[in-house]
Amino acid sequence: MANREYKSDVFSMLLEDRARALDVYNAMAGTAYTDPEIIEIHTLESGVSLTVHNDASFVVSMDSVLNIYEHQSTYNPNMPLRELIYFVTIIKKLVENRYLLSHKLVKIPTPKFAVFYNGDKNRPECEVLKLSDAYENQSGEPQLELICTVYNINPGNNEDLKKRSQTLREYMIFVGYVNENLAKAEKGGKDYETAIRDAVNRCIAEDVLKDFLLERGEDVQKIMMFDLTYEKQMENAKREWYKEGRTEGYRRLVTSIIKKFQKNKSLEQIADELEESIEDIQPIYDIVNKHAPEYDVDAITAEVLEVQEKYE
Repeated sequence: MANREYKSDVFSMLLEDRARALDVYNAMAGTAYTDPEIIEIHTLESGVSLTVHNDASFVVSMDSVLNIYEHQSTYNPNMPLRELIYFVTIIKKLVENRYLLSHKLVKIPTPKFAVFYNGDKNRPECEVLKLSDAYENQSGEPQLELICTVYNINPGNNEDLKKRSQTLREYMIFVGYVNENLAKAEKGGKDYETAIRDAVNRCIAEDVLKDFLLERGEDVQKIMMFDLTYEKQMENAKREWYKEGRTEGYRRLVTSIIKKFQKNKSLEQIADELEESIEDIQPIYDIVNKHAPEYDVDAITAEVLEVQEKYE
C-alpha cells in the first residue's frame, strides 16, 4: 500500500484520549498507572499533515516525562530533526511564562521520542535514529544530540509491546482491515468510501476500537476519504510532472543530436561529445536520420518517446 497519511491522523486522534495515551505510555515505560488524569495532552499543528494533527505528544505529570510519539507509514530518516522541532515547539509553550534569566535553574520534562512504523517496506523490529547522523561535519562529540527510537509494529514485530498495549494492538487490527479493503477496492471491488466504512463497521462488530469508532467513526471516515482523494490527485500530478520533464529532457537531447548530425558527425563522435553511451544514442540517432533533412523536433521527440516506452 502507498503512504496513507490517514494512519497518522487516526493514531493522533486515538492518543487525544487520556486513557489510550496512558495505555501506550504504560506499555512503553513498563509502568501500570491507572489514573488518566496524570496525562497532559499536547497536540501539534506541524503543517506536514493534510488534516488537523499529524503527531501526538503528551506529558506524564507524575514522571515529568515529555513523550513525543508519532506514527509513520513510510520510513523517514529525518525523524530526529522533525522530533527536535516538535520538542522545541512544546517546550517554548511550557516555559513562556518563566524567567529564563533567573539564577534558579528552570526545570523541564525529560524528553523521550518514539515512532511507530507500519509501512509496507521491510524495516528492523527496532532501530535508533540520531540527529547527529544528519550533521555535515561529524568531527568530535556532537554538542546537540537527539535519539529517536523507531518501533516496527507490523505483524510479527514487537508483539510483546502490542500485547501490553490494547490501543496499539487494536489500532493495527483496524489498519489491517482498512488496507485489506482498500486493496480490494483498487482491484475494482468496492469504492473507497464503502471499503473504509466496512472496515469501521467490522471493527465495531468485533469490539476493536469500538468506543472510539462509535464516537468518532464519521470523522475517521471523512479524514480517510479526504487523504485518499488528495493522494490520488498528487499521484496524478506527479505522473504529469514526470511526463513533462521526461519529454523536455528528450527534446533537448534530440535537438543536440540534430545539430551534430547536421555537421556530419558520426554516431560514435556524437555519443562521445554528449557523454552518452552509443547504445543509448543509437535509437535516437536512427530516428533523426530517418527524418532528415526536415528535422521536425516535435515529431522526432514524439517518436523517440514512443520507442523508449516499448523498451521500458
